[in-house]
Amino acid sequence: MKRNHFQDEQVPDIVGYFAVAAHQECATRRSRKRKLIRHSGLRHLVTDRIKDGWTPEQIAGRMRYEGASHRVCQETIYRYIYSKEGLAQELWWYLPTHRKSRKPRRARKRLPPKFHRDVSILFRPDAVAHR
Repeated sequence: MKRNHFQDEQVPDIVGYFAVAAHQECATRRSRKRKLIRHSGLRHLVTDRIKDGWTPEQIAGRMRYEGASHRVCQETIYRYIYSKEGLAQELWWYLPTHRKSRKPRRARKRLPPKFHRDVSILFRPDAVAHR
């Protein structure tokens, strides 16, 4: 609610959340192009480093370390690589895994239980019960 808070300087009595104003703000935020599309210098820097053999994690970490004015996170770089623009440049080839599409992340498989729940301790064999 605070993100879509509306306040007009010309009409100070109207303050708060209004659905129409919130929808317009949301549409404005969504229509903004992605960072690597908007900033060509940043895009060239990222693509050059990818072609030099850097991973997206290394690029993002180096930008944070250097305190760059425009930075991107590793997920932004991966999304650009696997977007229409990145696939046209075949940037996926320079990644360590050389995958043309991203592999979905999955949770690990649950292991079967070591002991069956149907077997109760009350039904032990006599040899075991009287040790």
